[in-house]
Amino acid sequence: MKHLALFKPLIIFSVISNLLMLVAPIHMTQVYDRVLSSGSQETLLYLTLIAILLLVLLGASESIRSKLALRLAARFATQNADKLFAKLADHPAQANGLLRQFSSLRGFLAGRSFVTLFDVPFVPFFVIVLFLVHSQIGFLTLLGAAALGTIALLNKTNMANAQNNAQDHQSNAMQFASAVFERAEDIRAMGLMPSLAQRWGAMFGASLNAHDEAGFGNAFYFGLSRAIRQILQIGIMAWGGYLVLQGDMSAGLIFAASIISGKVLQPIEQVIGGWDNIARARTAQRDLTAFLEKNATITEPIAQPAPQGILQACNVSYQIDSSQGPVQLLKEISFTIGPGQIFALVGSSGSGKSTLARILAGAIPPSDGEICLDGCNQVNWPSEQWGQSVGYIAQDIMLFPGTLAENISRMDIAPNEEKLMQAAKSGGVHNLINSFPDGYQTQIGPQGIRLSGGQRQRIALARALYSNPQVLILDEPNAHLDQEGEQSLMRILSQLRKQGTAIFLVSQRPALLQIADTVMTVKDGKLAKIDRQQSPAVKTSSNSGTSQTKPQSGIPKPQGPARIHRARPQPETSTKTGDDPARGFTISALDPEKKPPKPRRPRLSEIISGDKS
Repeated sequence: MKHLALFKPLIIFSVISNLLMLVAPIHMTQVYDRVLSSGSQETLLYLTLIAILLLVLLGASESIRSKLALRLAARFATQNADKLFAKLADHPAQANGLLRQFSSLRGFLAGRSFVTLFDVPFVPFFVIVLFLVHSQIGFLTLLGAAALGTIALLNKTNMANAQNNAQDHQSNAMQFASAVFERAEDIRAMGLMPSLAQRWGAMFGASLNAHDEAGFGNAFYFGLSRAIRQILQIGIMAWGGYLVLQGDMSAGLIFAASIISGKVLQPIEQVIGGWDNIARARTAQRDLTAFLEKNATITEPIAQPAPQGILQACNVSYQIDSSQGPVQLLKEISFTIGPGQIFALVGSSGSGKSTLARILAGAIPPSDGEICLDGCNQVNWPSEQWGQSVGYIAQDIMLFPGTLAENISRMDIAPNEEKLMQAAKSGGVHNLINSFPDGYQTQIGPQGIRLSGGQRQRIALARALYSNPQVLILDEPNAHLDQEGEQSLMRILSQLRKQGTAIFLVSQRPALLQIADTVMTVKDGKLAKIDRQQSPAVKTSSNSGTSQTKPQSGIPKPQGPARIHRARPQPETSTKTGDDPARGFTISALDPEKKPPKPRRPRLSEIISGDKS
């Protein structure tokens, strides 16, 4: 912690406060040795008035010291909070523990235990004053200070492991409880709450036992130090009385020596009593410093020109470490999506679809290979500009506590209302939002309404469109949508394609695959197949016997309700679709007077494997 600008005045006022601590013993000495012997009431009055004035200054100095400590804590928080918060986004597993330590350290800096530490360096000064009173009083006080120092050292040495153990147990219990509360409704539905409550109770009990062990040790050493301090002060007063009887010291110095010796021993006793807080703050400071130094701030790249929307994956691989060794999730995947193109990715569960979507969106970096936007590597894009250029809907939708307007506007402090309305309309949620009593100011989260899965996905789509991105990454965007919502999504994606947006989507439903220009199949982390599809317009004309034309971007609006059906083979047509997993399905306008053939819904395995049977 380098806050010298606030440390200097804190040290200055600590000097003033400790010097003013001599006012009371000096006043007492003067009363005994001068006023009582002279009988002067004027001397007593003026000595008392001067002492009161100096003690008022002492009170003001102590108040200023406490305020400076609060300012120091606030400065520490403001200088490190944003930096810590930003870095914890890349280390979510450490977030809860480090944020608690950050709060604990800030609280320590603002408390009296921290201010007391600035009194400890003045202990030698008061010992010297006692030596000036009488050498024997000085030696006796020094012996007591050494005894208290030994107790403090024993407390630190013997209680360190117990305190660390208590903090570890508490952290484990808190993390377990947080994980349970995040899925409280699911856990209640599965009837797991009794078992989980029992497990948490065992963890919390272990935490309490560990804290008791550390607390009992601190209590023993604190009680021992207080007893020694009181015994020592009585001993100093008794020895001072003996010296007065011997004629080696005035009577007034007996009480002065007792007060000053208390000032020598009090900081040491307070350090022992507050050692638990000091140890926690010291551990927090060490862990936070190590984390921030390990994750040093990297200079943000300069802003790039506005992208056209050409997204490239170049030999992208991704692996994770496990107890059995590295596990390769993606292996050398390469493709390019241009403006106005829709690429769909299919594959079995665990094949790496969502991982690839997260890499393309910039949520996680690839282990090897590059992700480029308009030929510029992802690492060379400023994070804010990349986020505005690449819209992303994750498989697990995360909406933040706040209003719907705040969530759609990406939690912008000063959102653009025109962009907000346009994003909501483009995402097809404007009418849905206005159906709520508070409209765009509707609160969601723990203190607000609870949205359905489909509503959350539609809000997430509007949020992804808020910055008018050139690239859109969608991971299972229709997983929670009903048929009407899915049709609305298809119309939105078709419109975005006409506007030149490059779209990459992960989906297992056949409907979305119909509007894709390319369907890629991933298997065991590799691209097993890439199928270039014709646009729906070309498929319709090909099946009706017309000549093949150049595929058009976008999807023509049908005259009647659109249906998906398997078309009979047309030998005379020249259209060739290769191993298209959606080959044989056409979207055509139906004659209201003529019933179409009964459609057969394709199996998911047929789409993934390309089986036409």
